Amino acid sequence: MPSKARSLMELTRIHWFPVGSDFMFWPFAWGFLAAAYHVGLPMSQVFTNILFYALLGTLIHSAGCVINDMLDREFDRKVERSKGRPIASGAVTMPEASLLLAVLVGAIFYMFSTAGTTALTLGVVGLPACGGTYPLMKRFMYWPSLYLGFAASWAVPFTWVATTGEFDWGMILNVGIASCCWTCLYDTIYACQDKKDDEKAGVKSMAVRLGEGIRGALSVFDVAFFACLLWAGYLNGQHLPFYVLSVFAPFLLCLWHIWSFDHNDPRDSWKKFTAGRHGAALVCAGLVVDHYFNLAALAA
Repeated sequence: MPSKARSLMELTRIHWFPVGSDFMFWPFAWGFLAAAYHVGLPMSQVFTNILFYALLGTLIHSAGCVINDMLDREFDRKVERSKGRPIASGAVTMPEASLLLAVLVGAIFYMFSTAGTTALTLGVVGLPACGGTYPLMKRFMYWPSLYLGFAASWAVPFTWVATTGEFDWGMILNVGIASCCWTCLYDTIYACQDKKDDEKAGVKSMAVRLGEGIRGALSVFDVAFFACLLWAGYLNGQHLPFYVLSVFAPFLLCLWHIWSFDHNDPRDSWKKFTAGRHGAALVCAGLVVDHYFNLAALAA
């Protein structure tokens, strides 16, 4: 592969696929699958829509990485793990990155346009206001991971409205808060890789702020994740497969990650961050299994 094409691919982090892309996909998947259960969507349409949201999540993650590297190019040069990134190293110029970003955003907005007028409005407003501003937060606050959780969770109202055609704030808020807590938890574990370099460079992060108290704080986010999913299941009329696979199993897995990882070891932090997808996938698995059995019961 030509060096320029390789550098542009690395800028979008697509060479890491599915790492990163799946973390943006999960809020879409959780919101959509809960909504699909609510309206009794046929399984064939469930799987078609899941592929749609997988592509949308990948595009949004790639666009977010380009924005992040454009805004953070000076910080990246001061951090060991990121100094070789395409823009920081000079392999990709700012005009080239801007053109790539325009292509990605155009593709994203086209996909938004297929989801209905209200969902399109949510996407057009939410993506720039939330996702586009996240990279700036580490300059001003020690809680950028929490802001990222908020930014990623706008996918929940988007998918709910696109699927049901209406707002159900009980479901949207509970699934959205669960998504926010889960994203914040694992992004903080991810940030532990760069604690020492971030302190030197003046970059703010929850990993830096929490220090040795990180396990207790992340446990609070895990409990909130558990409580919100539990209540969302009650509101949505979910059954046992959801509670076992989507609520209790991910909660316990997250808790084990929190209390077993070495937050001073960058390699272990990366290992636990990537392992976070297993808990997220369990949430999806429970929703799909419960949906399948619910449709079978309705058809009997």
